Amino acid sequence: MQRCIIFLLLLCISGNTSAQVLIDSVIAVVNTDAITRSELENEFRIAAIMGKPIAKTPTDAEKRTVLGTIVNRKFVLQESDQIGVVVAERDTQIAEQIAEIRARYASETDFQNAMQQYQLETETLKMWVYEQLIYGEFFRRKFFNAINSAEVERLTKSYYDKNKEEFVVPPTVTFNSLLIVVPDAISETEKQNTENLVQKLSERLQRGETFKTVRKAYETQLSLQFNILTAETDTPLGTVVTELQTSERSELFVVAEGYQIVEHIRNNPARQKAYSEVSEEITERIRQEQAEKQFKAWLDKRKEEGIWHILDDAFTQPKNEVR
Repeated sequence: MQRCIIFLLLLCISGNTSAQVLIDSVIAVVNTDAITRSELENEFRIAAIMGKPIAKTPTDAEKRTVLGTIVNRKFVLQESDQIGVVVAERDTQIAEQIAEIRARYASETDFQNAMQQYQLETETLKMWVYEQLIYGEFFRRKFFNAINSAEVERLTKSYYDKNKEEFVVPPTVTFNSLLIVVPDAISETEKQNTENLVQKLSERLQRGETFKTVRKAYETQLSLQFNILTAETDTPLGTVVTELQTSERSELFVVAEGYQIVEHIRNNPARQKAYSEVSEEITERIRQEQAEKQFKAWLDKRKEEGIWHILDDAFTQPKNEVR
């Protein structure tokens, strides 16, 4: 019977002179919900849009792994519907999530080009985002928020006592930083003028003038960013600053944005974080781990009790590659 279940969707797309017919097929069923081949392909397309590496032609094993994810999500969505899980300010949250995905691209044009390249419709992406929001809300409501707080608090303190070495702040160094930003799109003449100004600025700092005075003198001619920063001593910049004496300034050095000059303020030794500083972090970690265990047990039970299957014949039929 399972091999005979084939669901055909005929979607007519009108054109100026002709129409195209897209034939879709069911590749899995979860209780009363069908999963189509296009849903599986869209999952790969969305992964590509979000910058996750995917094979041009996914293997059957990779397809089955992703299909398993969709099956699990179907169980969650069905249960969410039964118990009335909703997403507050649905449209706003969807828009925010879409904006985060768009932000991975240099421009809106690049994002739209990617959507076209992977043949992904905006409404398909919105629906996927909505389902992720429902999934997350279901997990928080049914599992994460239901974890016993008293038990978690006890485990949190015990974890801290046994793993204090995880919560040591490494040695750092605090310093003044003057960043001179040099735009890429400038002429050779402008670039040379900028370099001359930067050299003069550096010389004045080396003679002992304050950062405030030098900034004021050059802020209309150069793009300057002044900050008081702290870096770990074993980072490239932290190493440069650590080698300076207190109040000593570095020579001018080249960075990706242009040029930088730093002045050593103080060294900050490594220290052990107090329990009060990390208790919330540990609590969240333990609550998440316990919730995930309970969620897995719930999902395993649903899959044992529910009616679901993969239609192997339909699943293995060749179809369009993910481009």
